[in-house]
Amino acid sequence: MRAKLKALWRQINPFWWIPRRLGVVFYVAFWLLVYVATQYRAEKKVRELHRLRRELSEKRAIYLQLNASVSQKRSYSALKPVLDSLGLVLPQEAPTVLSLPPAYE
Repeated sequence: MRAKLKALWRQINPFWWIPRRLGVVFYVAFWLLVYVATQYRAEKKVRELHRLRRELSEKRAIYLQLNASVSQKRSYSALKPVLDSLGLVLPQEAPTVLSLPPAYE
């Protein structure tokens, strides 16, 4: 009779083994939780890395644009009209290097 009830109980309840193996179930659930948390943390780090790379590429593009603008403003063709309006003349020869006696070095 008891065997028939046990067999019936196993047919009705597919989780009949849980009360006897509760420690193992908690152990597996704990490590499963650790695994999921680790994966979540790694995913967060990867997303942050991608976001920072995207920001860096945007900042680099802005830097290149500003650098090109400054280089264009420093060119001779851009400076010549400003110098002419101020009445300044660019020298045609290179500056001379003065040599100092050893006592001043």
